[in-house]
Amino acid sequence: MPKMKLLKEKHNDNPNFILNCDKIIQNRINLWNPTDIFVNRIDNWFDQKWLEFSGTIMSGLSIWKGETTIPPFHPNRVESSEFYQKTAEQYVKKENPKTLHIYQESKDNLKRYISELTNDGLFIWYSGNSKVNDVGTLMCYLFRESECHSFFITLSGKKNWNVSQTKGILIKEIQSIIESELNEKHSWQQRV
Repeated sequence: MPKMKLLKEKHNDNPNFILNCDKIIQNRINLWNPTDIFVNRIDNWFDQKWLEFSGTIMSGLSIWKGETTIPPFHPNRVESSEFYQKTAEQYVKKENPKTLHIYQESKDNLKRYISELTNDGLFIWYSGNSKVNDVGTLMCYLFRESECHSFFITLSGKKNWNVSQTKGILIKEIQSIIESELNEKHSWQQRV
């Protein structure tokens, strides 16, 4: 399947953060081959507590449920939300069948299940403002056959936009994805 650039780079993004996130996402698309892809740009950095977070009840009691829900990012934080669907051997941008992040009370999010959006989808959330923050985050959920596999990654400018933290996936695995394209370019240059 041809590579596709899903993340939109803005003036407040570090291009190396976006590049490394694109590498990781392309690797997961090639590995998992999902039917649907949901890409969400969040205005600023967010931490690992968002991974599989469902919402709050009773004045701030945080809930992480068994069945995976849409992370309850406030719509004001969502700068863009795009939907792609596989047709033949490529992904085509389409109108999102259902808005992911809506105005609602946090407790109402406890019933907004990922399973209601797709049977086979990759959900991506990435942070904006990485140039200013010198840190960026990427969170992905793969939902397939009633199961959700999720991971969270922090990339740091202090580490040359390499992995500084993960949850749900090994640092070594993600770092090898980031470095593999670099090694491919280097070996190609040596052959020329």
